[in-house]
Amino acid sequence: MIARWGPRSLAGRMLLLLLGPLVILVMLVATQLRTQRTTASDSMVLADRIELMAEVGALNAPAAFEQIASLGLVQIDALDIGRAVVVGYVGYDMTVYLDTARTAVDAALNRLAERHPDVRLPDGSIVGERIAEVRRDLDQQRSLLDATNADATYLAAATNRMLALVDDLTSYVINDANTTGSTIDSAQLASLAASPLHLVELVNALSGEARASASVLTSPDGTTTGEDVYRAMGAADAELARYDAYVTGSDRDAWTALQRDPSIVAYDALGPQIDVAVAERAASPSALTDPTMIARKPEFVQFLASVQQASFARLAAYDGYVQAVLADDADEARTVGDDADRAATIWLVALIVVAAASIIALTVTLRATVRPLADLAERARHIGSGELGDAPLPLIGPTDVREVTATVNAMAATIDIFDDQLGLVIAGRPSDPTAIASLPGAFGTSLRASIDQLSDVTSRLRESEALAQAIVATAADAIWTIEGDGRIVTANHAAAQMLGIPVDAQPGQMLTVLLDRPAGVRDLHGEVEFKRHDGARVSVLVSRSEVPGAPTTLHTVFAKDISERKRFEERLAHQARHDALTGLPNRLAAFERLDDALATSHPTVRPVTVLFVDLDGFKNINDTRGHASGDRVLQQVGMRLRAGLRDSEFVARLGGDEFLVIADGSGVDLSLQLADRILTALAQPFEVDDEMFVLSASVGLAVADQLDVDGLELVRRADVAVYHAKQQGRARCVVFDSSLQDAVEASAEIELALHQALARGEFELHFQPIVDLATNEPWGAEVLLRWNRPGHGQLLPEKFIPVAERSPLIFEIERWVLQRACATLAEWQANPEYSNLRLAVNVSGRHLVEGDILGDIAAALRESRADPHGLEIELTETHLLADLEHANEILSKIREWGIDIAVDDFGTGYSSMSYLRQLHVDTIKIDRTFIALTQQAGYDRTIVEVLLQLGEALGLGVVAEGVETDEQLQFLTSRGCGRGQGFHLARPMPIDDVERWLGVQDVATPRAS
Repeated sequence: MIARWGPRSLAGRMLLLLLGPLVILVMLVATQLRTQRTTASDSMVLADRIELMAEVGALNAPAAFEQIASLGLVQIDALDIGRAVVVGYVGYDMTVYLDTARTAVDAALNRLAERHPDVRLPDGSIVGERIAEVRRDLDQQRSLLDATNADATYLAAATNRMLALVDDLTSYVINDANTTGSTIDSAQLASLAASPLHLVELVNALSGEARASASVLTSPDGTTTGEDVYRAMGAADAELARYDAYVTGSDRDAWTALQRDPSIVAYDALGPQIDVAVAERAASPSALTDPTMIARKPEFVQFLASVQQASFARLAAYDGYVQAVLADDADEARTVGDDADRAATIWLVALIVVAAASIIALTVTLRATVRPLADLAERARHIGSGELGDAPLPLIGPTDVREVTATVNAMAATIDIFDDQLGLVIAGRPSDPTAIASLPGAFGTSLRASIDQLSDVTSRLRESEALAQAIVATAADAIWTIEGDGRIVTANHAAAQMLGIPVDAQPGQMLTVLLDRPAGVRDLHGEVEFKRHDGARVSVLVSRSEVPGAPTTLHTVFAKDISERKRFEERLAHQARHDALTGLPNRLAAFERLDDALATSHPTVRPVTVLFVDLDGFKNINDTRGHASGDRVLQQVGMRLRAGLRDSEFVARLGGDEFLVIADGSGVDLSLQLADRILTALAQPFEVDDEMFVLSASVGLAVADQLDVDGLELVRRADVAVYHAKQQGRARCVVFDSSLQDAVEASAEIELALHQALARGEFELHFQPIVDLATNEPWGAEVLLRWNRPGHGQLLPEKFIPVAERSPLIFEIERWVLQRACATLAEWQANPEYSNLRLAVNVSGRHLVEGDILGDIAAALRESRADPHGLEIELTETHLLADLEHANEILSKIREWGIDIAVDDFGTGYSSMSYLRQLHVDTIKIDRTFIALTQQAGYDRTIVEVLLQLGEALGLGVVAEGVETDEQLQFLTSRGCGRGQGFHLARPMPIDDVERWLGVQDVATPRAS
């Protein structure tokens, strides 16, 4: 449309040609219309201001009435003549004039307060506030006057405040009239509303023509004219002169002349002597104190009354004249405004008529010529923008325009044919040869070639697209094409299965919103989670790439479902931190929780407490009833521990029958209560496969009372405490304290020194002979370790072996002992004097279960070339019970090498008799605690006898340990004990001493070592 009516188009130029005169005409009419509306507006505003001035002028006469009457009463009161006497003597009541004036003043003030309360006067005051002040002064003045206590000076001051308000309102109207540009004389307007003084000056200043004009004016009620004003002025001035002559007693001829013909008074001789001045002069102190005046009071009052009546008459004439002048000016202003409004209406009608006539003429002119050309231009634009299929244009307008229209119709028809055939090719259908053949000329030839080529390319593209769609549709991974804002364009079947949304329902949805946590397109990488339509979440591995060459930003998103892998990883993570048997957190999780608790705790405010729980007698269940029963018991233990804990407490299984409880912020007292709950819960019977088992537990308690204590150290302290609990009788809780700390520090010191003992050669072997009690011949010796620790002397094994057993040092120490013992055995076997002797070597349970005991024994025998038949390995019964199955497997291999197995300290473990049926051992060694009491008939002697009989029945060798007296030796010999060792037979001794001792074959008599 812009081009059709543009300045260079035919229609635009014709339009400009026709619109030029019209615009000029409209501008002239509009100027006149604006002028008339401005005149009307200014006239109406001026009329409003004249009416305001009339309201101001309406206050003048009653204000002067009240002032004159008030001053008259003040004078009468000053002469001490009663007001009632004046009424009777003079013949009129001055208070009637006063009440009438007061009523008129109040009415005028009320009109001003109601209609113009917010007008701001030139001095900045508000009309409403000024009227309130005037009323307060009038009320006070009236109260004093009514009480005959009024003062003429105060009375004049109060009235002057009201007249000052009139002057300020007059200034406001003058300024406003000047601002609006009124044609009315603002000075004349102000004088008409001014006080009576100004009115006199105005009348005196009027020229003869102005007076003649004023004499024609009448008051609003038609009773007062300009001539009435002049006569009233003359009468009042005559009374004033008569009063002056009477008061002063001079110029009585002038007074007589004035009284005889008042009209001869010259107006320019009146001066400013008006009503208010008359009243003030009559009330002056000289008149009231003059003796002559005091003697002539009644006559003076009569003169005063006549002066006031003349003044009232003149003020009434002034008021009528002023109202007539102001009403005439207001009517004149409104007449001018009405005339201007009518003129504006006439010009507006003229403007509308001219504009309508111009538009009609313009429309008729343009329709015949411009419309066909505009339709042609519009059709050309449609064709240029690819909008085809429009109906042919009608052949209208001039001949040349019709020819151009016919040509455009033919061109559009040709393009429509090409477009139809092209659409068939794009849709995959064959084109119409007849329609293509109808395309004319070289243009038709080019279009036919283009259609043929496009048809071939389209066919190949469709085949490629079908193959690509088949690949995407059958892909195992989800594939989306999305726009730059994350909106889905396409999706394959795998995407539908992943999201639970059909393929045809996904386009238009925001793929980024389907994330578990909505994000942007750039966040579509790595591992993310999608929300399925059913609310489930799918973990996927996402990659994204931008589609090259796309007209708009497109991205291809590939997503592989890794939910199963994530679940597998979660299971692995759970298994890595949880015990498979009990479901409790494992050692790794326990130390992680402990480190976290220590990091956020405070040793004095919120300490962390660790309880090390070790079951008592569990191995008996595991080995007598099998591992399956033991596992079920452990599961029940885990459930009881978990059930007895609070939210802030944590339990984990460290391994075997050891559990760890972490209490965050409990302190010692609460932790002891927790330990009591644990001991009570685990003391209850366990039922497995209709069998009842009774267990107990030992608890070691350690509190993190230092800032620098770590989790490993805290657990170690609890382990030390549980060790002491077991030593004190089990089934109890021991708190790690300073005394245990000393033991721990000593143990740490020993452990540190042990690391250097082997390198420094501080260890040596002692040998305690073992005697065959049946032949009194030496059987051999038990190898005992001694530590020559610098500064401490020689230490026995019980001083350092328990420390070594809690660290890997035990493996190195026992490896050294095996090497030295086997080397000694090889030397003995090479010496015919000692070749029949044997050596017994102690091995710890840790070495048997956790270490490479088989490799260490094999290495020692290989290096020393000793005969393994001369070697006996001793193990403590409790060590064997720690892992009976594994221990028995290793012992079987050792026995295959020809090495005997001996059970040391036999009788101190649990259910020892039942183990002998399962273990592959050769010898049992009766613990010294039983031998010590064999001199007394009783329980211990019976045990020894039973053990001797048991060994004989099972074909096992029996060794009595701790033979300290001859009576013990005789008892053992009489009961058929095979071997014995003890201080009564021989003490442990170094290698040289034991070899000398062993060289004496007769040992029937004990020998000192």
